[in-house]
Amino acid sequence: MARATIPERFWAKVDKDGPLSAHRPDLGPCWVWTKSLTNGYAQFRVGGGKRYAHCIAYEMLVGPVSGGLELDHLCRIKRCVNPAHLEPVTHAENMR
Repeated sequence: MARATIPERFWAKVDKDGPLSAHRPDLGPCWVWTKSLTNGYAQFRVGGGKRYAHCIAYEMLVGPVSGGLELDHLCRIKRCVNPAHLEPVTHAENMR
């Protein structure tokens, strides 16, 4: 039996029928990570290490995040990996 690809492994851990964010219900449902969390953020093991799952989802469906920027969860749900809920911002903006 063939080993699952990285995208197959990744999307098997996502529930695309998640809740609406109380902070931004206009964004539609969150895509909730159903597996490993660190400090509330989704983690995915890839390439011998762990990465934030929301970053991987964004890169797979939108593209790379420009240098010096990080992804802000507009929905305020750390487990969400829906790229429509993520916005590249500066670190200072993300901390506000």
